[in-house]
Amino acid sequence: ASLCLLCGMASAHAEPGGGVSASSSLERHWTSNALDSDHAVPDWYTLLRGSLQQQFGDDDANIGLGAEFQATRHDRVSIEDDRALALSAHAFRRFSPSLELRGTLTYRVSREGDDLPIGAFTLGTSTPKQILGASGQMGIDLGNATSLILDVADTYEKVGETRFGNELLLPAQLDPDLNRFQLGAHLTRTFGAIALGVSASALWMAVQELGSPPVALSLAQYTLRGELTYTGADGSTLGAAFGGEFLRGANDTYSRLRPTWQITFARQLPHDLELRGTYFGRFETLDSDDPLASWLQRGELELGMKLRENLAFASGLFAEEKENLLFENVERKRGLYAELTCDATPSMAIVLRVDVSKTFKTVIEERESTVDTFVGLRAKI
Repeated sequence: ASLCLLCGMASAHAEPGGGVSASSSLERHWTSNALDSDHAVPDWYTLLRGSLQQQFGDDDANIGLGAEFQATRHDRVSIEDDRALALSAHAFRRFSPSLELRGTLTYRVSREGDDLPIGAFTLGTSTPKQILGASGQMGIDLGNATSLILDVADTYEKVGETRFGNELLLPAQLDPDLNRFQLGAHLTRTFGAIALGVSASALWMAVQELGSPPVALSLAQYTLRGELTYTGADGSTLGAAFGGEFLRGANDTYSRLRPTWQITFARQLPHDLELRGTYFGRFETLDSDDPLASWLQRGELELGMKLRENLAFASGLFAEEKENLLFENVERKRGLYAELTCDATPSMAIVLRVDVSKTFKTVIEERESTVDTFVGLRAKI
């Protein structure tokens, strides 16, 4: 999975205030399956994350600069080490009470470590990647508690040649370059605690022809949904979205309209308990092992509680099913986690977490089981 900061924003509103904000975390993990395969290899690894944000201006006009980095270092399986740096800049302007504009530029460079199984051997790989993105949003107040948000985004991903461990094979490009262009519109009308809306979006993804048969295909995706959100007096929320998604693959490889949905809720319970849940179904075009895309259904449930003023506990579980559209493989994954967070100081927290997951891939009949535990320090300024 890749870290993507490039495009897409929840709303056109600027974040209040200005100044500098920074955060960092240092985590020490143990995993039972460092290679994410049916051949489990246990290992320890260190994960370091950090971010820095600087904003100039006020709520009506501001610009911001940001940087984020992430690095992992394994004790034994160094072929899985990753490095990533992302830079971003945004500009926001409120021209009138009814019109706002925001633009964002982002750049991300990374080196992703992975493995290539060849019979009984595992060959390490290293792939450089660059991602450049630009997005813009326009927020319009239409009056009568009605708003319209228009957005456009373009992302270009350049993949370098993969290098193999011990130079056993010549460098080669294994993944194609691609360009993602998106348009979207979101209309919302508020009636007290209820908000009704409709959203429409279009995605065109152009993929470099690579391999025979090709390792990935260009596609077009169109989505139309109706949405409802309810916010209770106690802060509880309920959201529902239903509609349709149409996906067409290049060269008439695939063409189908499927229903799409998303249901979310958050409920405050007695004794400082909070229950959250999500269930959705949609096409997955970013994180898919298929040359075209996958159909993804996923459900999540999380319970959080405040044990003391500086001590919080959270636990959750999930289940997902990912159907590859062309490979006809179905990947079923189940998992759960438990996390304990202790605020050692106002700006630093100690985190203990355990993740357990199991995956079954039907066509190749491969089963993966992973346990990941970590202790970490998280700091913010």
